[in-house]
Amino acid sequence: MAKIQPMETNRLILRELSEEDYEDIHEFKSDKKVVKYLTWSPNSREQTLHSLKKQIAFQNEENRQIYVLAVVIKNTKKVIGNALFMVRDQDFITAEIGYFINSNYWKQGYGIEIVNGLLYLGFNTMDIHRIYAVCDAENAGSVNLLRRIGFRQEGHFIKNLKVKGQWRDHFLFAMLKEEFK
Repeated sequence: MAKIQPMETNRLILRELSEEDYEDIHEFKSDKKVVKYLTWSPNSREQTLHSLKKQIAFQNEENRQIYVLAVVIKNTKKVIGNALFMVRDQDFITAEIGYFINSNYWKQGYGIEIVNGLLYLGFNTMDIHRIYAVCDAENAGSVNLLRRIGFRQEGHFIKNLKVKGQWRDHFLFAMLKEEFK
């Protein structure tokens, strides 16, 4: 599957990225609150542009496995985040999801819409068997979001990843196709 068609939730559109998304994307990729639990620091303008071009290039890969989508508010057309869908193992039909949301839009239910959209894409459009997400053990927002949607915690990785000079624990959450409602 190369390009995907835009998907709509109640308030959002998940669609392929475009260079016109740059300013909105830089707004959240340069926010220290958004990148707190990530391996990278707030982006410079050049870093945001470089990563955007790289992510757009994924759209033309023949055996595409990485989908980085713009998360757009329907009524304002503002890009408030990225949604990530990565096919990790084609034999086991497994995928990983991830998401970033502009901190000005936290705690408004957008995360639920994003993750449910990614689950629909994976289970119904791509016929994926198992979808998982990994998040920092102290990222209460993501931990609670994944549990609320019905993900099962399958693992706790101790000192799994070095983030900004500190070893961090991570939780592994997963859901099977038959568990998706």
